[in-house]
Amino acid sequence: MNKANNTETVESYRFHHIDTNKCRKCTSYDCEEACFRGIYHVINKDSEPKCIVIEDREDRCIKCHICTTQCKFGAIIID
Repeated sequence: MNKANNTETVESYRFHHIDTNKCRKCTSYDCEEACFRGIYHVINKDSEPKCIVIEDREDRCIKCHICTTQCKFGAIIID
C-alpha cells in the first residue's frame, strides 16, 4: 500500500485500499461499473462520493486491475 499519498484518507480492506479523498472528485463511478464481480459500491453520490468494498464480496476479486485502470483519480490500490 506504499503507493497511497495520504494514508489518513485511505480505507483499507483485506487487500484493497481506497483513497477516499480522491473519491470526492468523482462523478462517473467507473469502479462500480468496471468490476464484473460487484466488489465496489459508491455511497453518498449526491454529496461526497465514497467508494467502498462490499466486504463479503472481496474474496471474489481475481486482481484483474480493471478497477484500478478505470478509476480516473487512481483512488484504488490492490495488494
